[in-house]
Amino acid sequence: MGPLSSMVRKEFLQLRRDKAMLRMILMVPVIQLLILAYAINTDLRNVRVSVLDQDGTPLSRRLVAAVMETDVFVPGPTPATPSALKAQLERGETDLAIHLPRGFTRAIVAGRPGQLGIDVDGTNSSLAGRAAGYVQAALMQEARRALGGGPPAQIEAVTRFLYNPELESRHYMVPGILVMLVTIIAAFITGMAVVREKEIGTLEQVMVTPLGAGQFVAGKLIPYALIALFDLALALAVALLWFHVPFRGPLPVLLLGTVGYLAVTLGIGLFASSVSGTQQQAMFSVWFYLVFAVLLSGFF
Repeated sequence: MGPLSSMVRKEFLQLRRDKAMLRMILMVPVIQLLILAYAINTDLRNVRVSVLDQDGTPLSRRLVAAVMETDVFVPGPTPATPSALKAQLERGETDLAIHLPRGFTRAIVAGRPGQLGIDVDGTNSSLAGRAAGYVQAALMQEARRALGGGPPAQIEAVTRFLYNPELESRHYMVPGILVMLVTIIAAFITGMAVVREKEIGTLEQVMVTPLGAGQFVAGKLIPYALIALFDLALALAVALLWFHVPFRGPLPVLLLGTVGYLAVTLGIGLFASSVSGTQQQAMFSVWFYLVFAVLLSGFF
């Protein structure tokens, strides 16, 4: 048996003795596959649609019904005025708003294009474009049937994408990547905190000092929280100055939300570090959490 085969055999024997790591290696991929295969679905489903039908004619009601009959859309709140329809989009109560103004059918009967408005929440650029396309296709198809196969130019849908009018993918992707990076950094560096002291034997020395449990935890979390905040500030500067991602709202609110988010993420990393016996186990535990955190966040 050569040196290489001996080294390989030693690693397998060492892994077999580490029961916790062996269970994680064998079980984690299966658990992740079973959960994520059911949880992750990029199909367009349950898009909330609010409709303001000020025309109130059989044709307008038929067009609205054609949209709602698809398995893509679900009814959202019913507004009473155009301003209420806009407010619903701003508050996030609906994903897509359709406005059929008065005189819509009358314009079509007179031989003019009947205009209707479609406002879409464009924060998720890919979903917004697909949702608007579904609505327009359903409207045009039903209009042709209702008008006896007339030209589709009789229906003129004016589509606006709010919050991301040009559907720039970077305006959606860059903020998501920023949060993902902060999550990975915070969880991984904290995941090594306690278990590293276990491995090098300094944890026992710390425990005999006058340091309380709360002070010990705070002392572990504060440095990594400051590092994560610095990384966030650096990444935010790159996002604003290099990628020109628009920033709206007060900066203190963002920082306050980041502190709360980091408290949870750092706590998860610290928990993984506390229950693990080796740095390998801690990294595997953090990775197990991060896969779910990233893929189920709605970013992808």
